[in-house]
Amino acid sequence: MNYVLNEEKMFADVTDGIAIIINSETGIYYGLNTLGTAVYENLVNGASTDAILDELKAITGVPVDIESRFNSFIQSMLDAELIISGEDSDAFASINPSAALEDNFVMEVKAYDDAQELLLADPIHEVKEETGWTPEKDSIGYTKEETAKREEKIEV
Repeated sequence: MNYVLNEEKMFADVTDGIAIIINSETGIYYGLNTLGTAVYENLVNGASTDAILDELKAITGVPVDIESRFNSFIQSMLDAELIISGEDSDAFASINPSAALEDNFVMEVKAYDDAQELLLADPIHEVKEETGWTPEKDSIGYTKEETAKREEKIEV
């Protein structure tokens, strides 16, 4: 099975080996640990779940329940709508064994809502596709009439 980032709802960035994925609709953001990030990066780069699991199983010291751990991690990302089904691909998977050992073969998705209000207050949520990144003027708290009056004063 192949998955991709749910770009309709999510924005993602990987910095210093840690993925942060933000749900633009809810303001909740998700952090993945190092091994979770490695798995996520393989997924969004086109590797199938089978290829990634094979890579994990090839690491020395892999626990016998790695398949269960892996499937739970994938299910957690699906439940949070971080990823969605993608097109089949033959991309190779590559997992750095040190990431797996560092995290003791644990893949985590943690949800955070401490910045939810701030993320939802961002004016980017008030834009329309046809206007690009320019926020709608009435989204800043003024009616269209009030905005027009303010613009008249500025033009004088």
